[in-house]
Amino acid sequence: MFISPQIVATRPPAIVSAGGFTPTTFDAASLSNVTLSNGNLTATRSNTSVGGAQSIAAKGTGKFYWEVVVGASHANTDFIGIASPTAGYFVCINGNDGTGIWLGDGRTPNNGSPTGVLGAANAPGTVIRNAYDAGNKKFWQAVNGGLWEGSGTADPTTNTGGRTQTNATMQPLVAFATNGAPQIGDNYTANFGATAFTYSVPSGFTAGWSA
Repeated sequence: MFISPQIVATRPPAIVSAGGFTPTTFDAASLSNVTLSNGNLTATRSNTSVGGAQSIAAKGTGKFYWEVVVGASHANTDFIGIASPTAGYFVCINGNDGTGIWLGDGRTPNNGSPTGVLGAANAPGTVIRNAYDAGNKKFWQAVNGGLWEGSGTADPTTNTGGRTQTNATMQPLVAFATNGAPQIGDNYTANFGATAFTYSVPSGFTAGWSA
């Protein structure tokens, strides 16, 4: 894991919903070349080196839905997805570990190789939808209101399609790459369930990623 001394945020008090659900946030201890704001939900790159942020909580069981909004992204393989707690950021932007979406061209790296294309997702305001079924080790993504995995048959609700994972425990992760034209200030904001989602939560999935 890439750990940077540039940690300027501390973990905020947990937000607990009326139903007792406590959503996770990005972990200040996981940062590399990133600062946190907005209750540790917005990750902003502080220089143009490789960097990123992981969530506090990793999961090996359960089904979870969350969204990440792109504020700004200028590197080709800027990454939003999931990875094992020890994967680090470099392997995600290079496609050697983890699974997610490269925002520049919308390819979906998965444990060593791109498996599909969801389309460019680097425009400000783009919403990346994420669904992870830890029990079945399956992960799905969609861009804005598009199809899951860009397929008319992929569906988290029915465990259809999706990307199979090899690690027993995974956690949400965002990463900033160096290729292309990276800019200081590029940023993503995660919604792990503290506020209403833009899109519908798949049936059977928890509305958020719990702490």
